[in-house]
Amino acid sequence: MFDLAPQPLAAALNRYGDLTGREVLYNTALVQGLVSAPAQGVLTPETALWRLLDGTGLSAQFMPDGSFVLNPKSANQQLPVQAASGPVQDYYYGRIQASLRRALCANVNGYHGQYRVAALFWIGSSGRVARYERLGTAGNSDLDRVIDQTLRDLQIGAPPPDGFQQPVLTMVVPKSLGVTMDCDRTRAVEAKP
Repeated sequence: MFDLAPQPLAAALNRYGDLTGREVLYNTALVQGLVSAPAQGVLTPETALWRLLDGTGLSAQFMPDGSFVLNPKSANQQLPVQAASGPVQDYYYGRIQASLRRALCANVNGYHGQYRVAALFWIGSSGRVARYERLGTAGNSDLDRVIDQTLRDLQIGAPPPDGFQQPVLTMVVPKSLGVTMDCDRTRAVEAKP
C-alpha cells in the first residue's frame, strides 16, 4: 500500500526506496526543483514509481538487481531497451567491460568490492570515453573523484562498431554471492606472458 503525496521528488524517491527496498541511482541535478505526482493505493512497485515520475520528464531504467537509474525521457529514448546484439556488438561490450574492470582495479585502491556506482558514457571514434556522467555517488567524495578520473581516462582501445548504440549504461556493484569484480584475478590474468 502506497500513500505518497506530492512532494519534492528527491524526498519521494527516498521514501519509495524505504517502502520497496529498491535503490535509486541518479544525478541529483536531475531532480532539483521537481515535485512528484501522488502514488496512492494498492500498487505494484513499478506502477507506484511511474506515478511518482509522472509529469517530471524523467523515466526509470531498471537494473537486474532491482535498483533503477533515472534518466531524462529524451535521453532514455536513446538508451537501448534491448541492446542490438550480434557477435561484433557482443565482442565490443566485452571490451568495454574488460577495460573498465582493468581501469577500476588499477585506480580504486582499497575500495575493491565495497562500492556501488552507475554511469553513462559515450565512446568516441578514437576508442576513448568522450563524455561520461556518473549517476549518484559511491558514498565517499575521495572515491567519487577517483572514479570520475578513471571514467574520464577510460580507453576501450577500439572505436565503437557501426550501429553501436550509445550512451553505454554500466553499473558496478559491491561484492556479494555470485557477484564480484575480482581485481586479484584480473591482475593475475594480465600478468601472464
